[in-house]
Amino acid sequence: MSLPKIMLTNTLGGKKEEFKALHPGKVTLYACGPTVYGKIHVGNAMAALVSDLVTRVFRLAGYQVEWASNITDVDDKIIKAANDEKVSAQEIAGRFTEIYLNEMKELNVQSPTHRPKATESIPDMLSMIEALIEKGFAYAAETPFGKDVYFRVRKFKNYGKLSNKNLDELQTGARIEPGESKEDGLDFALWKAAKPGEPSWPSPWGEGRPGWHIECSAMIHKHFPAGIDIHMGGLDLIFPHHENEIAQSEACLDHKFARYWIHNNLLTIEREKMSKSLGNIFTAEEFLKNYGAEVLRLFIYQHHYRSPIDFSEENLCRTEALLSKLYAAKKKAFEVLGSLNPQSLEKVPEIETSLYDDFNTAKALGIMMKNLREAFKQNTAESWKAWVPALKYFSEVYGILEKDPDSVIAEIHNRKLKRLGITEARAQEIESKLEERVRLRAQKDFATADKIRKELEDSGVLVMDGAENSTWSLKSGLS
Repeated sequence: MSLPKIMLTNTLGGKKEEFKALHPGKVTLYACGPTVYGKIHVGNAMAALVSDLVTRVFRLAGYQVEWASNITDVDDKIIKAANDEKVSAQEIAGRFTEIYLNEMKELNVQSPTHRPKATESIPDMLSMIEALIEKGFAYAAETPFGKDVYFRVRKFKNYGKLSNKNLDELQTGARIEPGESKEDGLDFALWKAAKPGEPSWPSPWGEGRPGWHIECSAMIHKHFPAGIDIHMGGLDLIFPHHENEIAQSEACLDHKFARYWIHNNLLTIEREKMSKSLGNIFTAEEFLKNYGAEVLRLFIYQHHYRSPIDFSEENLCRTEALLSKLYAAKKKAFEVLGSLNPQSLEKVPEIETSLYDDFNTAKALGIMMKNLREAFKQNTAESWKAWVPALKYFSEVYGILEKDPDSVIAEIHNRKLKRLGITEARAQEIESKLEERVRLRAQKDFATADKIRKELEDSGVLVMDGAENSTWSLKSGLS
């Protein structure tokens, strides 16, 4: 059976390419998972949602999908968190792994075929490090705590091919930290000698633990010995993490590591990258409590995965209102047409073409919304019949609109009231005025409509008009 052509933007080469599977009809993927030293933020969740999207689109196209996403459960940050709490690194890693997996389940992220943990893959890492030493790509060096092992960056002739960085450029910022015994400031650690009180494992170079980069290479080789079709992650992982993965894997294994690299852009707040180091994070836990999983999925997929997405109260409220509208549409369609099974709905070639063109959920959503506007406008069985196939894609690809409309619409409303700290009576008053404003605008009485808007805004209400909907919030920023 001939499968649809899928185009994707390959970071390795920086251009859009047609996907050609290593094994016909099957796609193998790997997505970098979390370092479990704390609760993930919505930027971390975005990477998981993009991985989920890509696997869902390949399944829609008829591919067999085998993929892995790791858990980094030994790391400097985990050790620091454990020391701060005066507990073991294992306890910290276990606690936050459980939280992460529960949040992925709540976000409707489909489980990978393999979920390897760093601490369970030490033998695989040691084998790879030994092979690199034998080939001259790695070396052991004495430190005050024992022996570290480093990768010789300059020996790998194609270093920088993913990030388009050259060695001269990298040399400028390279440095050897106190306690390190590198031959070259560019070299990176494959194995670290254990310091007192740190978790450690026996190795040919003494007690120690792995460097960050080696774990992904070892895990991929364990589950996909011939290499993988696609490696995924956020833009911030291109260098040095993914660049180092390529170097150590291809130096060790003598075959291409990953044939395609897909990198999602990052979430920002006020145009700054969301990160724990900047202190501007919004945890997934907070988001799920205040907005719910489907709002985050829809918020991410309204944009192309390679576009920057700015996180703001206004953008989230618009998404919340759009989700309510979509559930209202689902309810209306069922009222007009009767109960429908999304799996049995016809395909929409225009939507699938968009999804197969670099996973363009934004363009596909635009097509579905165009049909929805027509359905609301005409409100006939024929117009709703033209829209309902969208439910198949919302379910199978976007991972939303799978619940009872009335209960979800009520949940969205109640979350909003709780988040904003207002009463039902105050909310009804605001929404009544907004409905009046919509009626006046339809009658082209813009002066009176503008007066209502000003009254609302003077009372602290933020009114947001958009192409798909109008909604409101309070002038208090992210809640």
